[in-house]
Amino acid sequence: MIASPHGEGIDRRPPGRRSCHYVLPLLLILSGCKDDLYTKLQERDANEMLAILLDNGVDAVRVAAKDGTSTLQVENEQVAFSINLLNAKGLPRQVFKNLGEIFQGSGLIASPTEERARYVYALNEELSHTISEIDGVFSARVHVVLPDNDLLRERATPSSASVFVRHDANINVSALLPQIKMLVANSIQGLSYDKVEVVFVPAERPAVEQRPASTQAAKSIPVPLLAVIVGLAVAVFAVLSYLASSLVYRRRQPSQRARLEGRSGVSAIGAARKNTIGDAA
Repeated sequence: MIASPHGEGIDRRPPGRRSCHYVLPLLLILSGCKDDLYTKLQERDANEMLAILLDNGVDAVRVAAKDGTSTLQVENEQVAFSINLLNAKGLPRQVFKNLGEIFQGSGLIASPTEERARYVYALNEELSHTISEIDGVFSARVHVVLPDNDLLRERATPSSASVFVRHDANINVSALLPQIKMLVANSIQGLSYDKVEVVFVPAERPAVEQRPASTQAAKSIPVPLLAVIVGLAVAVFAVLSYLASSLVYRRRQPSQRARLEGRSGVSAIGAARKNTIGDAA
């Protein structure tokens, strides 16, 4: 806004810039905000969870982070439904540490006791991760006992292992008992098949309530198509605002110039008259 010598304001801003004041509020209204459902997910788990959500009519998106992990985002009113749905599928899965993460170089010299404890913990994590990959298994834990036997003793205490498996009650995972015991026994040196105990715990998952048909119909528009429609609407609104502002701006220019020129002429005539009167006096 530039003030004229006679106190009138003239808007010298380009019409396109003035139209942005109308477009920005529209963008804020049309752009829907999503809430983070789960963060720090591995790509495989994130894609599996995203597929389940989309198949059940949830408007979900996956956002990749710089560290290689993913974040799942859904609408605020769909958070509770999404959590219950994924929990019924046993997702997200439990995260386990591998041998590389446990024995990564820390720059300090570890004692033999610490090294042994880390080794046992690494075995537990690796075996738990492997068993949890079985279809129908919700969670699995393996506890390995490696006694610190003295080489001079005649009778050494044998190693042992206990396995806890929580699985879907509708799937007969217990039929894999021999295979699970063999897997654990062959993964640990000095562990016999008979020293592996497995406990199966069936778990019933609560049924997920289906959303009302009206809500599903309201969310039936695909996200890419909705984004294109919103983008076109914003573009059309911006063009119309620009044209209208340009037309108003062009109409105001001649009237403002004529008004300024008229007042300048009147001021010049008044000044000439004063000079003439002064000369006559």
